[in-house]
Amino acid sequence: MQDLLQKYADSFAIQLEKISQSENVQRSVNYPIVFLFLGDLVKDALLAIKKLNKEKWHNSNGILYFHAYQTETILADNLFSLQLANNGFDRQSQRKELVETFYQDETMLIELNKIFRKLTSKLAEYGRAFSSLQKVNLCVVTAVHDPANILIQEFTLLLKSILQESFRIVEVDLFGLLMEKQDGENFAFTTSLGISFLKELDNYQQNDYHFERDLQLTEDHLRLPICHPPSPLFEVVYLLSDKNENGLIKEEAVQQNYELISHLNLLKNRKIWTEHHEKMNSYSHQSFKRAMKGNARDPVYASAGFAKVTRPNKAIVLNAASHFFQDLLETLKRQSKQPREKILQLFDLSESSFQKYYEHFLPPADRLYDMLGLMRVSNSYKAVRKMSLNETEEFLYEGGTETFFYQNFEEPVREFLGILDLREQIEWCFYENVINHEQYGIYCAYSWTADNVHSESNVLNAISKLVQETKQEQLKLEEHLELTYQQIVDRCDFNKSYLPFSAKKNLTSFVEYFFNEVYGTKYELLRLKVKLAILNQYRTVLKGLHRSLQPKIRLMNKVDTFLKKTAADSLFDSDDDLDKNIAQYYSRVIQLITAKLKEKRGPHFFLNERFFKNLYGYLEDDQPEVLLERLLVVCDREILSQEEFHRTFEDELLERANVITDYENREILSKEELFKKLYLRLDESSSIHIEVFNYTQVNRYEEKYFFGDFYSQFMRFALEKEHDTRQWKVGCVHEKKTSGIEKLTLMGGFTLKDLMFYRNGERYYKIYTDNGYEFHSKAEASV
Repeated sequence: MQDLLQKYADSFAIQLEKISQSENVQRSVNYPIVFLFLGDLVKDALLAIKKLNKEKWHNSNGILYFHAYQTETILADNLFSLQLANNGFDRQSQRKELVETFYQDETMLIELNKIFRKLTSKLAEYGRAFSSLQKVNLCVVTAVHDPANILIQEFTLLLKSILQESFRIVEVDLFGLLMEKQDGENFAFTTSLGISFLKELDNYQQNDYHFERDLQLTEDHLRLPICHPPSPLFEVVYLLSDKNENGLIKEEAVQQNYELISHLNLLKNRKIWTEHHEKMNSYSHQSFKRAMKGNARDPVYASAGFAKVTRPNKAIVLNAASHFFQDLLETLKRQSKQPREKILQLFDLSESSFQKYYEHFLPPADRLYDMLGLMRVSNSYKAVRKMSLNETEEFLYEGGTETFFYQNFEEPVREFLGILDLREQIEWCFYENVINHEQYGIYCAYSWTADNVHSESNVLNAISKLVQETKQEQLKLEEHLELTYQQIVDRCDFNKSYLPFSAKKNLTSFVEYFFNEVYGTKYELLRLKVKLAILNQYRTVLKGLHRSLQPKIRLMNKVDTFLKKTAADSLFDSDDDLDKNIAQYYSRVIQLITAKLKEKRGPHFFLNERFFKNLYGYLEDDQPEVLLERLLVVCDREILSQEEFHRTFEDELLERANVITDYENREILSKEELFKKLYLRLDESSSIHIEVFNYTQVNRYEEKYFFGDFYSQFMRFALEKEHDTRQWKVGCVHEKKTSGIEKLTLMGGFTLKDLMFYRNGERYYKIYTDNGYEFHSKAEASV
């Protein structure tokens, strides 16, 4: 169940994000982008960034990826790859040996040329996905401590030269990923690898850096030189660490770096919003490059920070599903409060129902009059007038009446009761009239058949009362019959005549009285016997049916408990004002939606065709997933599609924050306070992902950009706050987002010597080089 629910929650979160993205006019890149991933250590980055781009960019299908790896890569659409040499290089010289092997292996170089040309042709095929093909952006991603990055200039410049044959402008940026979290074993050597790359990178970014090698090949294996005139290799180099500028390492930092790379490429290459506003302030890559460079002579680098506050969609959907299921259970329980007469009618136990049973199981009462023909004609009223009814019956009929009644009434009834089987009829009432009826359902069936003496709405209680009443009636009739038999004929209450010659008439009147009082009573006793048999069979069958429902009710309760726990667990870490009141707020939301559904689809909509009509069928033994899956299908179609779940981020947040959960709790979070908290969270969380030594950093330049609805109340509030400082350029990437707000902070102008990583790592690099470790090729040995 956990996997099913989490999958559904993830799906809903993605669904809401897609709805949000479909309204984002700027979630497309203007120019083609090629991502070049270099080394084994960026495989996870490749997976994550490719996924992010696919989810967030409308024209992501036109983006191409290349991965140069040593041991392992991935297979995916729009991805090209090449395996580098991995022949167990010596630990002391693996970087050096890797680049030497590259230059010695002409087969690899031929293959690399072929792949880059295929990539360029593929990029041209996707031209319709972009607004312009005048420029292509080459984004290089590597981990600074990956040995493969010693080949960065060869791969970058070869791909750039081939792209330049098809595109007028090729802009190249580098994203270097640092891992400063020490693993306790190889941190010194790993740091030394990173320092060696950064030293080479500082050389590549010099104004007089140049490169010329015969790396381009024709189909006849003729070599052509690749020339890079004196200028930095990369337009901008972003260094992104798992440690922020405050020296803190956070678990989410690595994932945030991947999001940073995706957002930075979108920021640089997005389609520009046509409506101009001074506070929208669009990003300019060249302006940022010039501003962070300033008057610095040494190469300068950039970093970035990223923060997002998103609607807690997973917690919302889990709480919504839990509350909706609780509403279902509570509705089913409320429906069990029905009048006793109504319940008996549903189970065919009303008086009219019993009359049908009597007509079926009892011989007709009219047949009692057939007994009148049993009396001998010679008998006279005078002969019996002093006798008791018991004596008179024996005198008049000599056992004939008892025999007749037994053969024509008692024996047929006994035979009928012997084969009496009402199980099918009872089960039909149980399932059709209750379980499958949209007004009642399985909980009514369970509650009404429970052995609960305190419940008025209980068919078993009603049956017990009927049995008791029937037995009491039996006793009364048996007592009445006994007293009747003891009566003297002449004292009996029938019409007698004292006129002469009225003996025959009196005898006839007595006989009618006799059969009405005696055999009429015996007939009633037979009827009560049939009624008791029916009631006892009902009781037996319904108890069995109740037992069959017990595991299904337990399963419903199990799903309810699981939903409540999962919903509560999703809120465990949400103690901030921005995440509060989810359970309380969405409880009210579900109540409102349920009320609307009742108005639209009727008061008993829960058990109609679109919802849980076949609830009993979803309660498979020991398979709560079946019911849970149906619940999630219904929620997805009928609940989460409601407008209450598609409100703007701000409106939902403000209303939820202001829900009063306790009568005595009158703390209301004002819009101003809420916006301030939201602004501060974005500001604090978007700290730069690199630690610099503040006292030596001369030229720190920053720009900050929000991703959100420029015309929303919060965005106006945030931009005013930022503009009040006047310390940096602030802009907004206009997106009609309903899922949240993002903030991107750019910082540039620092040198390698400003980095705490570089300052702390140089001593490790020096001790390794002093002990014979070779981190560079011969051409770079002087770095």
